[in-house]
Amino acid sequence: MIRTALVTGARGKTGREVAVRLRRAGILVRAGSSRPDGTDQIRFDWDDPTTWREAAAGVDAIYLMRPDLLAAPELVAGLVEVNPEAHVVLLSEQGAETVAPDHWARRVEDAVVTRAASWTLLRPSWFHQILTDSRFYLDAVRDDHVLSLPSGGAPLAWVDARDIAEVAVAALLAPDEHRGQAYTITGPEAITVATVAKELSSRLGHEIRAEDPVPEDTHHGLDPWTAGILDDLYHRVRNGGFADLSPAVKLITGHEPTSLSTFLDTHLDAWRTPSE
Repeated sequence: MIRTALVTGARGKTGREVAVRLRRAGILVRAGSSRPDGTDQIRFDWDDPTTWREAAAGVDAIYLMRPDLLAAPELVAGLVEVNPEAHVVLLSEQGAETVAPDHWARRVEDAVVTRAASWTLLRPSWFHQILTDSRFYLDAVRDDHVLSLPSGGAPLAWVDARDIAEVAVAALLAPDEHRGQAYTITGPEAITVATVAKELSSRLGHEIRAEDPVPEDTHHGLDPWTAGILDDLYHRVRNGGFADLSPAVKLITGHEPTSLSTFLDTHLDAWRTPSE
């Protein structure tokens, strides 16, 4: 049984949900953030290894949100080595097991698997929540009435971050049950970008146009590494790499995963302008 846990990315989409659920379970949570703003948060900065020891030393478990950085394999390895006896639950991505051994995503997973005494890998599909995030698609859908994603028409098995968090917490609270497991985490159906746009259009009362640019057209202004990661990601989307469905949410949490339709209904006001 675990008593203490470090949650990295504690202000992120899954991290904050994991932290809330662990506290409800009576776990002492160290909520790691590069910008801590609460009494229960602790400074954790991937750019500052001196913060890792205070955050990770002595905890029983670590929820490890993979950093989107070139050096992520080395950074993750360094964190695990601070406390290799902790049970590590790594947030990876759907299909990580299918890419080449030298692929960035595989190397991050290997950094955990080869160093942690106990681990669980989570491989989720695309989050519902990117549709309500200004850093991704919110502004374009709300202001320009456009949903642009280079999918090539392939569907994605959209999944809710809260369902991912529930699976993560189950793995954190029962390490013996989930040790050495890798779970693909998806919603209940695979849905194309065009269908998402159509569903939004019908709910909002005006057209949301689906666009399908070629991956290369999305790279303007990005550094070469980020552009390369996105190019690989979008080509995997177009090849159906995020379309397979998994029963993991139901099997582990006991309830069906949240549907995209339910998410759209619940968050509809996010895509409305003040004049609507």
